[in-house]
Amino acid sequence: MSESVEVFILHSSIRFLLLLVFAVLTLPAPAEDEPAGEKPRVWTSSDGRKLTGTLEEKGEGWVKLKIKGKVYNLKLEKLSKEDQDYLKTHKIRKPLEIRTELKSYKDNDLEQTVMTLDVEFANMEENSELYLLLVWISKKKSDQSGGSVGIKGKLECFYDRDGVYSHEASFYDNKNGEDFRGWAIRVMDMKGAVITERASASSYLRYLETVVARRAPLPPEDGK
Repeated sequence: MSESVEVFILHSSIRFLLLLVFAVLTLPAPAEDEPAGEKPRVWTSSDGRKLTGTLEEKGEGWVKLKIKGKVYNLKLEKLSKEDQDYLKTHKIRKPLEIRTELKSYKDNDLEQTVMTLDVEFANMEENSELYLLLVWISKKKSDQSGGSVGIKGKLECFYDRDGVYSHEASFYDNKNGEDFRGWAIRVMDMKGAVITERASASSYLRYLETVVARRAPLPPEDGK
């Protein structure tokens, strides 16, 4: 191969690599879901200055604003009358929080293990409702096989206020009973949007798709 051809191939390869690197660097970053909470707002001071901040807290005669990552405690009199009027009726919106905690105890008389899953909702919006699907996972004991893992039971509930809600399931400890394996939940809003799916093990999330949910909210049809 002649030297000129080799130089041409080398230059072509370099140009291709440079174009590839440029394309990768200029790809748009994936969009991230914004947490449902207070959004930044333009506030006006009593002397007319503008500042952008997020409302953190408010009280009698004071307000906390988060500006460029720092939280400032301001007297209401330092804000414009328009902002003061806005704060009189505005209710701070905080992100919805969902926490889970699993507990258990032995019922020796009935030879059962009782599992309790506490699901806590915090910062629910007023006049809203959430749907909860809970699936209990167990392993069936058998003398003739190693047993099979599957759905022991399901529960569908609706909640309209903050609180800790307990859900129980009993698993027999005797030879032919059922061993507890785990749980999975799905939380949806009334528009049919899934807010979160969680499980004691990631592999158990698949059971949320196989169980028949008869009361789950449905998303509106397109165009309606």
